[in-house]
Amino acid sequence: MIRNYYTEAFKSGITPVVSATQLVDGTVKITESTTSTSVTNAATSVTLVLTLNTAIKRGMYITALTIAPSPIVINDNLFVEQVVHAANTTITLNKPIQMDAGQQLTFFNVNQNSWKEYSLYIGISPEQGNSFGSVTSATANAAAATQKVVTYKVANPYIQSGMNVYDDGVLIGVVDIITTANQFSLVDNLAALIANDSVLTFSFSVLPSVSVLTIDNQTITFTNPAQGFVLPVSVVQVTAVAGGLTNLIALD
Repeated sequence: MIRNYYTEAFKSGITPVVSATQLVDGTVKITESTTSTSVTNAATSVTLVLTLNTAIKRGMYITALTIAPSPIVINDNLFVEQVVHAANTTITLNKPIQMDAGQQLTFFNVNQNSWKEYSLYIGISPEQGNSFGSVTSATANAAAATQKVVTYKVANPYIQSGMNVYDDGVLIGVVDIITTANQFSLVDNLAALIANDSVLTFSFSVLPSVSVLTIDNQTITFTNPAQGFVLPVSVVQVTAVAGGLTNLIALD
């Protein structure tokens, strides 16, 4: 069932952990992990000979992110069906692949039976002003090129950390921390002087997006999701957010 509104069907909500290794509730996703290098592999074969690694077990998932032009990712659902350890480790895969000798693979187990699934609510997804994403502006006080702190005359709640800052179309820095309602600090010193009453423009360099792992062990990225929207998948992990997407709520 897709729920794009709050209902009593949701028991509770938590702020999800955004991590490549942890699930929504903060528990570690991968229980075992190891790597090994391919020695030989017949073209398009289910048999793969590796350097000896007795940590490789039946049922482990396999990824190889450095294979070009088509890396093996979690969505490929490649895993070990059988394994034999002798002078080398020989594995039988669930489906045939082609791979060059010397390719490093990662093998891992996940305790998928214990994963807890959530519906993910999008709290804030900045509106789009142009190809740079969310855009807002503020009239600034004068500032020297040697300083990081910038003040502006009227508070603007839409300025966020990570936004690029432009003065008359020229990039002068990136917002680091919002210190007060009328002040922020930059990651580095200003690239140029800011004249009094300059109108600064703020925008994200990418569109808002969120990347998640689903209960089916699939990775999906949603770009420019609507604010107040509940993603139409069962989420177990939030791996990345970008473009000012904030205030995510994992609904149980």
